[in-house]
Amino acid sequence: MPAWSPNFARRLCLVGAGYVLAAWPGQAHADWRDDSGYTALQAELGAALPDGTGIPIMLSEASLSATESVPYLPQATTGSDPFSGAGAFLGKTITPHSGPSGVSNHARDVLELFCGTGVGMAPGVTEVHSWLADDFALSLYFGNPPPVFAGSVQNHSWAGSFGVAAADIEVLRKLDFTIARDGVTVTTPLNNGTASLAALLGNAYHSIAVGVRSGDHPHSQSTVDGLGRMKPDLVVLQGYTSGAGPCVAGAATLLLDAIRPAYPDADDPRVIKAILIAGASKDRLLGWQRTASTKPYDTNFGAGELNVLNAYRILAATRQPASDFMERSPRGWDSGTSSTSAPQRYFFTVPAGRWANTFSAAITWHRQFSNGVTDATLADLNLRLVNASGFVIGSTVDQSVSSIDNVEHLFLRNLPAGQYALEVTADAAGEVFGLAWEAQLGTGPTVTLQRDGSTNALSLAQLDPFKTYTVQFSADLVAWDTATTIRTADTTPATTAQWQETGSAARFYRLSWTP
Repeated sequence: MPAWSPNFARRLCLVGAGYVLAAWPGQAHADWRDDSGYTALQAELGAALPDGTGIPIMLSEASLSATESVPYLPQATTGSDPFSGAGAFLGKTITPHSGPSGVSNHARDVLELFCGTGVGMAPGVTEVHSWLADDFALSLYFGNPPPVFAGSVQNHSWAGSFGVAAADIEVLRKLDFTIARDGVTVTTPLNNGTASLAALLGNAYHSIAVGVRSGDHPHSQSTVDGLGRMKPDLVVLQGYTSGAGPCVAGAATLLLDAIRPAYPDADDPRVIKAILIAGASKDRLLGWQRTASTKPYDTNFGAGELNVLNAYRILAATRQPASDFMERSPRGWDSGTSSTSAPQRYFFTVPAGRWANTFSAAITWHRQFSNGVTDATLADLNLRLVNASGFVIGSTVDQSVSSIDNVEHLFLRNLPAGQYALEVTADAAGEVFGLAWEAQLGTGPTVTLQRDGSTNALSLAQLDPFKTYTVQFSADLVAWDTATTIRTADTTPATTAQWQETGSAARFYRLSWTP
């Protein structure tokens, strides 16, 4: 065990260290909520919109202060008892678990994005628990077992290290232990900049690691307690990762408000994480790509951009347990248990005449601990999408089969009509997992022809940027020839394209590709 210095606080730093706090308002709060699906969900649900009412939350904060008194609270207090919030925190009770403190502008901004009125996704939250990062980390390290922290959803917008790998691993494992034991959802923003991921806390397995949509966060993947695991899980339109974390935490709080008591089986951090990952949008990340079946995510952007509209719709589709002989909805979730004797299967159908414009699925599970947290084991679960007919399994469409991550993710565009099955396989039985999926039904790729004089102009839409499309032409609908091929990823990835043929007679055109 390392000897702890009273200057331990200096080993931790704000995720947003070095930025000017006044820059945050420049990243318009309304913008991130628009892009994260909140405004659309608000319009869809109206007065029924969940707002975090009844969900207690927690945040821990580090500081750049060089003084002995370290501010960590979103509002100042001279006492250590719960006190009433004001301004954006009116109606909330804040409990200072690390004693009296002046105001931390960083903590204020984080809490506003988490649950501030008119700013965050969970303005109905009334119970807030605040910790100094030092106290929180040391409570994890020295706790055997670690304490139960108040707050069903936590955000920790700081990064750092004890400077001793064994101590960092101890804290990460105890954080994972508390998430599993207490059933809490935790967001751990990555540090800013593209240097290696700081040891604490973004390397945790069970938390939701968060980055920014610009990609200005580490691309190194995990650096502690298992190298190469994919980070982050989600990104948000924020200038700094400190702000991105509480945005995701607020979305999780909104979902938890909807879950309690309507969907008790979804009251599990594995299910909430799977729903948020499956609901992640790639609409503004058209270059998003998994480079191999062993890689669940895009290297820079994780599963994609937070989208609470998609996530809520997945939740509202209700639990859909595995079955070998019953159809499930094209959208849904499950809290399942792994088997080694046969895959857990979830059959669904894309109706005739329709396409799944996008299909997304995610599964996540926890690692197990013994001998305190000295021994950690992680089951290997895999996720496959397969063709099916009459509940008979056919060929594999796609698979996510990482051997080191505790998450698997699939994302496809333009899934043709037909029956499919999601398959969950595992090397260990009895492993509880959260699974979520969504097929957004639509019309698939389209071609629109406009003739202007001797020019035939084609507009193509709903493309997959990474597919090659062949434009064919015919004069009689019998004989077809190739006019051109189009693949937008070779230039700037896009789902639309334009092509024109000059000096040709009136022709028929069609689009050909391999789905």
